[in-house]
Amino acid sequence: MTKRSQSSLYFTIKEQLLKQIQTGVYEVGQRLPTEAELGELFNASRTTIRMALSELETEGLVERLQGKGTFIKRKELQLIQSRSFAEDILMNGQEPTSKILEAKVVPAEYPLQEHLGIPELSPVNQLMRVRFADGEPLLYERTFIPWSLAPGLINDYTDGSLFAFLESKYGLKVHRSVEQLKPVLADRQARKLLGVKEGAPCLQVRTITYLADETPVEYSYGIFRGDYPSYTIERKF
Repeated sequence: MTKRSQSSLYFTIKEQLLKQIQTGVYEVGQRLPTEAELGELFNASRTTIRMALSELETEGLVERLQGKGTFIKRKELQLIQSRSFAEDILMNGQEPTSKILEAKVVPAEYPLQEHLGIPELSPVNQLMRVRFADGEPLLYERTFIPWSLAPGLINDYTDGSLFAFLESKYGLKVHRSVEQLKPVLADRQARKLLGVKEGAPCLQVRTITYLADETPVEYSYGIFRGDYPSYTIERKF
């Protein structure tokens, strides 16, 4: 086999495996057939199979564990918040959905009033949501927005980008955010809402979002499940 034909064959094999991954023939966490089995399946040498697997590994689609085999990885998420969370998930080739578990008005007790820069016990919109990617729970979050900035938010907002809704309904255009990330262990609530084991690693994210005049418009507290390989978060407003 010439180098050109070998190169062409490895690319064909790689594309066929990619299609099988994308269509769910092989699911996240599933082990692929061995190099020898793939060689028989595609009538190719082990060198050619290794080239195809190596490219899939470079693209972050599979993980090769010595002595165990090659496994399908979760796709790394790129959360670029110039768009909504839903659009971020769509950009990663997944279907975004969300579910509002709770929507109510609460008093701004310490330290919430400090985060939002409002008087103590002022009314605040509180939303609790679970966000999904391809039907799988990815994070749950509590979001707090001053009633004075968005009166009636809990009654009017139902789904989609919250920031887009704030801009269209209330003329509130977000400008920047400050985030604190911290590794934590899943508690009972994370187990219930995200479907992870209690004590499993998770990522806690606390965010304060500001308008252009530095008025705090939102404070949120979220827990990401920790069994995704990594998250890349970029904030642009």
